Parts: sequence; structure tokens; C-alpha cells
Amino acid sequence: MPSYISYLKPLWDRKKFKNASAILSSYFLSRLTGRYYVWGRPYTFIIEPTAICNLRCPQCPVGLQTLVRPQGHLKMEKFQAMIDEIGDYTWVLLLYFQGESFINPDILEMIDYAYQKKIFTVISTNATRLANPDFARQLAASKLGRLILSVDGATEETYKVYRQAGHFHRVIRGIRQFIEARNQLGNKFPWADLQFIVMRHNEHEIEDIKKLGKELGVNRVIFKSPQIYDFENAEATLPRNPKYRRYEKVNGKYQLKGSYSGYCKKIWYGSAITWDNTVIPCCFDKDAEFPLGKIGEHSFEEIWNSENYHRFRQLVVNRRDSIEMCRNCTEGLRIFFKR
Repeated sequence: MPSYISYLKPLWDRKKFKNASAILSSYFLSRLTGRYYVWGRPYTFIIEPTAICNLRCPQCPVGLQTLVRPQGHLKMEKFQAMIDEIGDYTWVLLLYFQGESFINPDILEMIDYAYQKKIFTVISTNATRLANPDFARQLAASKLGRLILSVDGATEETYKVYRQAGHFHRVIRGIRQFIEARNQLGNKFPWADLQFIVMRHNEHEIEDIKKLGKELGVNRVIFKSPQIYDFENAEATLPRNPKYRRYEKVNGKYQLKGSYSGYCKKIWYGSAITWDNTVIPCCFDKDAEFPLGKIGEHSFEEIWNSENYHRFRQLVVNRRDSIEMCRNCTEGLRIFFKR
């Protein structure tokens, strides 16, 4: 059996399909009618394995050391309890948020446990741990679905401008070890994307990173626009090429391109859980400013159907501009470019 099919076939589940259809139907009906419907439960989750990172990237709250909530690791037993609770309707799990997922010592067990529950897992990583050949081989043999390799430079000099405390040559060696191990096993998964955030200091290396991706044997090279927090110094980060900017300057102030309705589909089909069991609406709530409940104190279904969660969704629908994180959210705008 081809390895694509052999990996994906066990993930099919009629009950999950029915739930995904229900929640998406309620979103589209809400958009069409201007009313508010929520049927079913989210089929995509973010679960944060750790809020700690080994790098100091200057546009990241962890790297900037501006994250105000507690930092720590998610324990395996708590992860299992979460998956046991939400696994019947979860199809996609983003097993990363504010920290470097591979720092968590249980990360490989987490990946494989999720797959047992018919969940496709995605991890975004700075790839530093792949320099360990044993870990690279174990990851290649795991049930991870997609691996996003964040490498924002094609040379050591450019890479270190943003990936501070990282080492380009070690990262590239690790990616090569991982791809070679995956190929030796004859696996199609984990699917590997080489991600490049296009910034002022590295936009001259776009063609070089395409060549590097081809040399390494990744599945795709993806270009992403940078998110800005320090708008006073934004021009130092934003690329000159407007194609890779998600912001425009209006009356001297930066704002996201395009216009947005309040019907953010993320808060219909998805939800997020921090390492300490706090349910939050989405990945833009980096500091957990909008805690919706605690797994363990309440079931996720109770939290999802609570007045607190409904109130937040209706706030987004009616007054999205009043929420600061939503004003810097790229839902419907996020710019990805394939090689």
C-alpha cells in the first residue's frame, strides 16, 4: 500500500467528519444570515507542549521575554487526558504555540498518542534539536503529519540576525539528517516544509532559500510575512517588497491590509489550550488574556458551550475592532507563498 494512503487511511472517522460538517455549516450559516449559530465542536486544536524556547527571536514574545503568563512544560499525563477528552472530534492538532515543542521531553510520545486517536499532528520548530541524530531518526519514524522548519536565512550571517542564539550550520545538518532518515525508512510523512519569514534583512536570500530547500529535499519552501509588535521600529523588520507585507501605512499608522468581518472562522472550527490547561480562543491570544476555562476543572465541552465562550465569540462578531489581538490578526490575510 502506498505510504501516503497507509498513513492517512487510519485517520478517517465518520463521527469526526459529521462534527466538522456541523461546525463549518454553523459558521457559514452565521455568515450568510448575520445571525449566530454554533453547532458541533472544534475539529482543530492547538495544544502547547511548552512555553519555553531556547532561542531569542526579536519578534517573538518568548524571545523578547515579554510573555506575562507562566512558562513551563505540559506533562504527558495531562496531555493524554486532554486527547482522551477531545479526541472523538479532533482531526488536526497543532502541537506548538509559544515555545519550542521539541524541548518537551515527551513530545514524541505525544505525537504517537494523538495518532492513535486518529489525529493528524503538525509541529513548527526552530529545528535545533534535529542536530541530535538519534532524535532526528526517531522523529522521522514517528507519526507526525507535518513538520514546519523555521529557517529565516540562507547563510549563517543572515540566519543569526533573527534566530538569535541559534546556529545555522547545526540546523541545516539536523534537517539533512531528518530528511535522510525519513527517506531511508521510505516514509512520505512527516511532510516537511521549510519556512522563511521574509524580512528586511533577509529578503535578498529568497532565491537562495529555494535552492537550499531543493538541496535538502524538503517537500516545500514556504514564505511568510512577519507579524509586528513594535510598530515604532517596524521598517527595520518589514521587507521592502510589498508582496511580503501584511501591513500598510494609513495616516502615519500601520494597519493590516484588507477589511475584516467579525465572523472569524478560527473561533468556530478551532480552539487552543496552553501548557497549564487554560483554554483560550486562538493562537493570537499569546498571553492568555481571554481565558475561557480550565481543562480539569471543567470538561472542554462545558467550556465550549459556556456563556463565557459564547460571549467572546459574539464580541468578535459584533465588535472585533475592540479586541487588540484581533486588530493584529491575519485571519483571511495570512500570506504564504509556495516554492
